Amino acid sequence: LNPASDLSRRLSLRTTSMTSTTNDARPITILWATQSGRAKACARRTIRLLHSSLGITPNNIQGQCSFDDFGADGFLSLGQQQNSLLLMFVSTTGDAEQCTSIASTWSKLLSKSLPHTTFQHCQFALFALGDRAYGPDAYCAAGRKVAARLNQLSAIPICTLGYGDDGSLNGGVFADLDVWLEGQLFPTLKAMIGGGQLKLLDASCSSALDDKEIKMYTVKAIRQADAAENENVALHEWQNERYQQHYANCFKHSCPTTAYQYNGDIKRRITSNANQLDCKTHPLLGRVSVNNRITADDWIQNTRHIRINVLSSMKGDAPTLSGASVTELPYQAGDVATILPSNPSSLVSRFLSVLPTAIRSIADGTIHIQYNQHHTQTSMNNHPWPQYCTLRGLLTHCADIQSLPEREDLFALSSFCNPNHEDGNDHREKLISLSETSGAALYGDYIIREKRNWVDVLYDFDSIRFEEGGAKLTLEDLLSLLPSLAPRHFSIASSPSFIQMNRSPTVSNGFALELCVAVVEGSTPFGRPYTGCCSKYLESISPCSDQTTSDGSDIVRLWIHPGSFSNLPLDIRENPSPHHYFTTPVLYVGAGTGIAPLRSLILEREAIMMQNGATSISSSATTVEGNGDGNDDNILVFGCRSKAKDYYYGEEWEEFVKTKRLRIIPAFSRDKKVGKLYVQRALREAGGGSGELIVQHILEHNGAVYIAGGSKMARAVKDEIVEALTNTLGSEKTAKKLLNKLKRTGKFSIEAWS
Repeated sequence: LNPASDLSRRLSLRTTSMTSTTNDARPITILWATQSGRAKACARRTIRLLHSSLGITPNNIQGQCSFDDFGADGFLSLGQQQNSLLLMFVSTTGDAEQCTSIASTWSKLLSKSLPHTTFQHCQFALFALGDRAYGPDAYCAAGRKVAARLNQLSAIPICTLGYGDDGSLNGGVFADLDVWLEGQLFPTLKAMIGGGQLKLLDASCSSALDDKEIKMYTVKAIRQADAAENENVALHEWQNERYQQHYANCFKHSCPTTAYQYNGDIKRRITSNANQLDCKTHPLLGRVSVNNRITADDWIQNTRHIRINVLSSMKGDAPTLSGASVTELPYQAGDVATILPSNPSSLVSRFLSVLPTAIRSIADGTIHIQYNQHHTQTSMNNHPWPQYCTLRGLLTHCADIQSLPEREDLFALSSFCNPNHEDGNDHREKLISLSETSGAALYGDYIIREKRNWVDVLYDFDSIRFEEGGAKLTLEDLLSLLPSLAPRHFSIASSPSFIQMNRSPTVSNGFALELCVAVVEGSTPFGRPYTGCCSKYLESISPCSDQTTSDGSDIVRLWIHPGSFSNLPLDIRENPSPHHYFTTPVLYVGAGTGIAPLRSLILEREAIMMQNGATSISSSATTVEGNGDGNDDNILVFGCRSKAKDYYYGEEWEEFVKTKRLRIIPAFSRDKKVGKLYVQRALREAGGGSGELIVQHILEHNGAVYIAGGSKMARAVKDEIVEALTNTLGSEKTAKKLLNKLKRTGKFSIEAWS
């Protein structure tokens, strides 16, 4: 039985007889949970179609943001509002997990203290996104969980759940979305409006002015460019005292909801009040002190080992935490660093060159940006821009001009094609066609496969900047269209305890962390070069020993927040030996840059051993094989393509093997002459084959298992573990039940990404 279809049937049996008990109209609340942006794109399309198909005007819609941006408390309060209607779009990430943009809300939603009537006044519809390739249990699991929990708390679904499959033909999730909208949601809403169950605000209630005449932003040029200042390329605009606080307030909106907070001495603050930690802060500031390539020079992949010395934070008032204390460790093993990149100056100049002259001419002067409160549509593309800045600075540090425009972006751009251009009308029709689901193949060829970003699209559709008769695109329009620069997440590859033990005496303040970053770069099918925004930004930074963050083009903005491995077992045996030191042994499985968080965990346990006076044993003191067999404490299964080319941190692992503190099981997929050896196969064949190592580690030694890397690899490894346990325990159900138990206690975790 497919759990997805089963849940749809159960929810569809729930009555939707809730009727209005008040004449007060309430807006529809639209929220999303997304990792890659697809759920947000589905929400944007739905909002446009609600207006065009049902006449539901923007003043009848609130939210239009992620769950956590809306706020967990605000979300829970919706359940107590009469006639409340929720429309949600929820993606699944990793090992059938919730996205980070719903993490805080989901945690509160799972609270056992919530009464079962929490959402008794709330109706909802939900579209879940996933990929059938990961199997029925994982397919759209996050969305199904949200729907099931709301159902438990007395919320009433107005229609069956929608399911969007990345692998669907002719449009992926968007093709499935259109089917759900036309077959389920829109007929239901139309009936509710006709029957008086859904009361809408009249469009005239929002403002006495025509909304089309109200721009989302008002922009004023208040200061001409100063040539002397523009020549100082080393000083980032966001560090300029004139603009710094405005940029700090802008950057603050990119802070992950679970990010740690630090005091003025860069000490991590802790408090027992979880609500006080659920607030956004200004970024930390650091300098790159090490930036080394760790793959062979002639290898296809450029992977970097990067060390960042965190020295201060952006100016701003730190939130007050009652009863808060500080901890010596600035972060925990397995945590994640969130980096806010900048766009290269060459790309910014190219972007300015494809804009109308009226916009381009004020690129280097100070502008004042004000958000218009009377505008009924909120901007779903961006956070608030800096109130005072230059356009060039905004494009460099705040706007994601390297991103691929979504379908709704192309639809919005179509209205700015100048009909006086010889191809203006044709451009408009092409952009509209690219935005529709029927044009999914065209969008895939033009945008996805050829990786055309905002610069490329504006260059190709030159009627948008055509001056004859006046260009239609204004700076206010541009700021409403552009997406904000999204921070990128990297698993920290260092152990805080290990780094503190080996701290350089020349470092007087702050702390250090290390990253393992694969630089994204390549060519499209038609030979167009492309690069990753953040990975290329980090690669470009030259190492610096400066211990200040007063100025410089190499200063990194970042936050740190918990990752998937927050319960690393560190309890020591009563009678420890160097290779049987901890109460709980750990099996680490990773491939590629998935080694980053695993290295952090391994080094943290090594640091604990060293702090407690553990001594290593020489390789000649035992007859154990050269890969560290006999060490049960730390077993690493690591996969890469070639030992000589991309064996990340191989020298470290070999050193640990010599001292019998690590057993390593490598899987070099391209070094094997017959067939490719991947981590799941290496894991299955270890310890005698048929998954004996898995069974021994989990069932006999009561060990923990941590998996990190790509989603498909993680799924394959988990399937191997389930199969091995099933063969021993007698049923797949029992095996999965055991893994779920280990997961709840922190002894089985997966950190996976697409």
